[in-house]
Amino acid sequence: MSDNGTYLYHPRDDKVLHTLPEEERTDWQELALMGWEGEASELLSGERAGYKAYRQIWPAGWIVSVTLPRDQVIAPLEGWLRRLGGWFVLVAGLLLPLIGWLLWRLLSPLLRLKRQMQEVGRGHRQRVSLDTRMHELQQVADTFNHVEVERSQALASLEGRQAFLDAVLASSPVGMFVTDTEGALTYMNQALVELTGFKVYQEARHEWMRHIHPDDSATVLELWHHSMASGEDFLQQFRYYRRSGEPLWLEVHTRLAMAEDRVLGFVGTVKDITERREEEALRQWEAEHDPLTGLLNRRGFERRLEEALADWRKTGNPASLILFDLDHFKPINDEGGHALGDEMLRRIAQVVAWEVRRSDHVARQGGDEFAVLLPSCTVAHAEQLAQSLVEAVGEVEVSQGGRDFRVTLSLGLTSFQEGDERIATVIERADDATYRAKRQGRNRAVTCEVSAESDDG
Repeated sequence: MSDNGTYLYHPRDDKVLHTLPEEERTDWQELALMGWEGEASELLSGERAGYKAYRQIWPAGWIVSVTLPRDQVIAPLEGWLRRLGGWFVLVAGLLLPLIGWLLWRLLSPLLRLKRQMQEVGRGHRQRVSLDTRMHELQQVADTFNHVEVERSQALASLEGRQAFLDAVLASSPVGMFVTDTEGALTYMNQALVELTGFKVYQEARHEWMRHIHPDDSATVLELWHHSMASGEDFLQQFRYYRRSGEPLWLEVHTRLAMAEDRVLGFVGTVKDITERREEEALRQWEAEHDPLTGLLNRRGFERRLEEALADWRKTGNPASLILFDLDHFKPINDEGGHALGDEMLRRIAQVVAWEVRRSDHVARQGGDEFAVLLPSCTVAHAEQLAQSLVEAVGEVEVSQGGRDFRVTLSLGLTSFQEGDERIATVIERADDATYRAKRQGRNRAVTCEVSAESDDG
């Protein structure tokens, strides 16, 4: 029988491949199933006494038992004893060694079978060869040989498939990895080893998590552990540092691997999307920035203005808006040419960016129109900054053909106020202040407050 109590061979055909119920097992059978081997006396079917020998076939996970009824063993001895009468003691002394030798002869095929099976298990031989008249043991040997042939063929097929899979994974340009059910790495292909900078996957097994960018680490690890526990796919893009310290953008996708409803672990792919993310960032920057000055364009500025207004409505955080255009800029383009006009715009952009804070947003709205958003800035501080811009820009000059050109600012200033629901309202208020600055003589800053809306009306 197998080590779980299933008969592999039995004189009664109806018992073959049936498992012996626990309640029908004898104490010696229980011991044999736990690994014991030896000889014992047991009651056979029909309450007949008998002798049994148990041997463990460890490589195959089998237990072989040989049974001899007691009357079959003792009958010759009892007949001799009756005939011998008073010579009993002498004859018994002579027969005991003979009986031991006979028992040894009976059991020696079983011992040879056990030894040969162990040699097959160690790879020292390919099959068992048993020369015995015991039909049952010969059947056991034949069955073992048949099973061993099928096992060898299955192993050869498995090794071939494994070699093919290893070759495919090793040659794949995409990083691939395998984890156990707990999420610990058990395999990395060469592409992933080279991508992450680890020499072998054993180095990355527990260290890879430490190389995630600190700003992404908490989110990534939380989703990773959730996927490992739930079996759901893990798909995430995050920043990662190679072992050398080089930053990367990675896209990692893992999926549950199962075989016959049994979870084997997870299989994942890793793509280097650094170039793609950089291109996306460049496209986004270009979409929101002026190519001449490098400042925000109207689209990028209005998005930040929307965010600042939403923050003000939610938290009451003050913010101010400056709009200005350049006085006397047209003569520069007309007399000096557009190249000179572009140079003036670039210099003004540099001066304005230098005067404001790092947290402020400066934009070229188009032509000679500029805007500055001042988050977390009171009106009083915004007025000081506006005056410094008027003075700083007034000192900028460009020259061509021995002639110097200067411009001045007409600047309008406003802040977020109660009732502001749309940025158009704030922009219109700052724009009105700009026109008032022009009407008042230019080269100045005008603040538009609610109480001053009727001034010069």
